[in-house]
Amino acid sequence: MPEPVVFRPRGGQILAWIAIASCAAGLVFMAVTDGVASLLAWAWPLVLAAWLAWLLYVRPYVSVTEGFAEIGNPFRTHRVPWGDIDRVDTRYALTIHTRDGRRIRAWAAPAPGARRALSTRREEVAGTPGEGETRRPSDAAGTESGDSATLVLRHLEEYRRAAGPALAGGTATTLGVLHIGVTAVLIAAAVLSIALLPHG
Repeated sequence: MPEPVVFRPRGGQILAWIAIASCAAGLVFMAVTDGVASLLAWAWPLVLAAWLAWLLYVRPYVSVTEGFAEIGNPFRTHRVPWGDIDRVDTRYALTIHTRDGRRIRAWAAPAPGARRALSTRREEVAGTPGEGETRRPSDAAGTESGDSATLVLRHLEEYRRAAGPALAGGTATTLGVLHIGVTAVLIAAAVLSIALLPHG
């Protein structure tokens, strides 16, 4: 079986890793200059910031395999069989509509901002895959929503050309209990450490 093809936006990842590196450098600087007491007081807010950067900008992804498309969002993972996909659009983000009426948006693939949308030319979206004649700036190549939609739509079209059956249901959603738990613990620790800092 071929390896899954995974889409992650590079821009967000670069910013996230810069933020994570900055938080790590801050922890080292505090430990060296102010000692362990200062590190213990300020470590949790910095760890929380690094965790949120990873959770919101590194973890999200869109993955395709022979059997399904998978959307990994910060706290949920959706696995959608090709036969359960009714349509795909990019109005606000890459969005998969299932045959039983569910709408699944990909955190990793938002539509471009207003400036990029206004500067998109018609020919940039005319050749994008999909059904119908209406194309949006969010379908354009080079945008996060457009590139991920192209990835999903090409595999979906291959499935349909191979006479894959349309089967409603089968989409599975997994709640990221670990991610939720770590986030809650780090928020509580950060708030508590700030509250316990000496004031005045």
